[in-house]
Amino acid sequence: MTSNTEGDAFGRLPEEIRIEIIKLSLDPLSIRSLVHASPVMGRVLDRYPLEIVEVALNATVPVETRRLMVAVLRARFSRFPTSLSEAQKIATIDLPSAFNEMLSSRLDRAAAAVRSLLATAENAHAWSHACLEHLIQKSMELRPSTLIKRGAGGTDQEKFEKAESHKDYLPQYTGPPSWVEEQRMIKAFWRLQFFLELQGAGNKGLLGMYWSRQEVEMLSNGSMESFYDVFDFEREQILTACDFFRAVTSGTIALVKAIDKDAYRLSTIHWIEGTVPRHSCAEPLSFGFNKDRFGQGPDYLDSSPLGYKFYHVMSSIQWLDGSPPLVGFPFQPWRKYGFAIWDDKRMADLGMRPPEGRRISKNYISYCFRWFSILNEEDLP
Repeated sequence: MTSNTEGDAFGRLPEEIRIEIIKLSLDPLSIRSLVHASPVMGRVLDRYPLEIVEVALNATVPVETRRLMVAVLRARFSRFPTSLSEAQKIATIDLPSAFNEMLSSRLDRAAAAVRSLLATAENAHAWSHACLEHLIQKSMELRPSTLIKRGAGGTDQEKFEKAESHKDYLPQYTGPPSWVEEQRMIKAFWRLQFFLELQGAGNKGLLGMYWSRQEVEMLSNGSMESFYDVFDFEREQILTACDFFRAVTSGTIALVKAIDKDAYRLSTIHWIEGTVPRHSCAEPLSFGFNKDRFGQGPDYLDSSPLGYKFYHVMSSIQWLDGSPPLVGFPFQPWRKYGFAIWDDKRMADLGMRPPEGRRISKNYISYCFRWFSILNEEDLP
């Protein structure tokens, strides 16, 4: 036994047992920690990299995030979507033969690619939790007002501006991010990671055999905001990640700083006083039929959160009485507080929806005013 494996208990186990252990480590972050701590298990990963990571992704990663991670892994084998359109829909496209294609690569290349993917997964997780921490801090600073009586005016905005109200609501701390909040954020950062890597491949001339020159130029000149073919609420989740990414890389966020900056990947980030601590992934919550009152279970991960649904209704002609009070308002003023990410429990604790999962439509004017009351002067159209 070599010196760097002395004391490594896994070295005394049969090979087949080691393989099963590393597969049962399940999530990518646990595998990375295991192989970092044990050189013996690291060699197991290097012998079966694609088989192990495929099991881990299928067992523990939500489907759309998994597709994005596989797309990033394929890109590191210089295997790219066949068109711009395919890339824009990558999170909704199944590629059942993706791992079989990569198995034809040399083992050392596959091992290096998988190890780099695991490192990226840890970094995307760190970005996600740093962003969530920032958003929680921002949202806890809110001091929404309670409507007493609307004022005079020709529009609902004027009536809100002249309303009688009390600034009496103090947001309640919900706790650390729930599973659905964490997974929304992680997916958004994987979208950002894939876009940056794809742009890098295009600028290095690696997409030429797949894409037309016009498609490569559109990618090179395009922005993350408009790249993906997604619903509006998903775009706001992507923009939440983009806003934080730009703030960190420009040095305007005091919470963390970016190091090892790379134009075509997520930078590594550190807390100002040390490395971003690893946060254990929140466990998905399970509910009986029709019991998930706050939209916290896996069924709500890929659907529009209440924060965006309510915004969409109160700013469009779908408003309940046909006269939307905030028509023409962009979502951005609320996005900066995490409203595209939060589950219904956190929105209730912030005072932005009724407690106990009651329907918002029963007191919609009061809650619409609450939303309006946290805007500042530059937020008004």
